[in-house]
Amino acid sequence: MQIREQTDDDDLGAIRAVTDAAFGGTAESELIDRLRADDLVIVSMVAIEYGEIVAHILFSELEVVSNDHKNSIRAAALAPLAVAPTHQRLGIGSELVRQGLEKCKQSGIEAVIVVGHQNFYPRFGFSAQMAKCLKSPFSGQFFMVLPLKNGIFDEFEGNVLYPDAFSIMTQNKI
Repeated sequence: MQIREQTDDDDLGAIRAVTDAAFGGTAESELIDRLRADDLVIVSMVAIEYGEIVAHILFSELEVVSNDHKNSIRAAALAPLAVAPTHQRLGIGSELVRQGLEKCKQSGIEAVIVVGHQNFYPRFGFSAQMAKCLKSPFSGQFFMVLPLKNGIFDEFEGNVLYPDAFSIMTQNKI
């Protein structure tokens, strides 16, 4: 298994195929396309087995501002994480998350936000409890944050302002 950064044009078709198969539809692929078109991608990585892309993860810019608009957090959205159905439950997604989070840290990201499974993401430190200080269109038990900078959420209350690209998700199933 090899994990590497996505190469621009060469990987796009395979990423779309893996994402559509993993989610059983096209909404997540459309999200990826819109985030790319809006130049919001921070990290995009793929997992390759026998020369074929079997998984993909994307982190994109996300605006988090305090209620008084005096402070902001440099954040990233983790969305989507897709693993081909034939390769799920083998640790590939976990490794993509770990390496992607490290790349986010290296890029100066202070926090990562995800809307995902409450049994998967907490193993990396994501917390729904910590996310309660934030308002978001996706707030709830599946809305989680991971601080990459110590104390970033201490005494912080604010709003997560998702880019327009995420309107695809509110129209669909999240």
